[in-house]
Amino acid sequence: MGAGKILMVVSGLITIVATYVLSLYYIGGTIYGWGVGAWVLAFQAGIWTSGDFLLITIEIVVILFLLAGLFQLIGAKSRWIGFLGSLLALSGFVYFMLIEFSLISSTAIYALLFAGEAIGPLPIHILLGNFVGLGAYVLAGGAVLGFIGTFASRD
Repeated sequence: MGAGKILMVVSGLITIVATYVLSLYYIGGTIYGWGVGAWVLAFQAGIWTSGDFLLITIEIVVILFLLAGLFQLIGAKSRWIGFLGSLLALSGFVYFMLIEFSLISSTAIYALLFAGEAIGPLPIHILLGNFVGLGAYVLAGGAVLGFIGTFASRD
């Protein structure tokens, strides 16, 4: 198996851990921004029946972001799907960084689409700023590794 395929598998696993095991950001109490919270909110809230086109579109983007690690794993076979997964993971990191540094505030409310209660010891939370947790930085690492794996040798 070539270096590109190995890097895509590793980047997919890193992205999945960053999204579902580590917290992306902290809200307060036992509420964290993480992948499990986003899945729960996506199917319990009335987002799909609200008729709000913008909210439904953003929820579709959030679901694609949540599948980024899976796309990177599939990227071991298909370069363009791996590239898409890496691009989604990196765009999620950039979004949280823009909120962290208060560069965008009008769309920061959409970060609440990731909010969810902690389940036992998960998510593992290490705050590395005012808002962003370790998961966001690990997510960026998985995305960059995925980009490298996309363009590396496959043989």
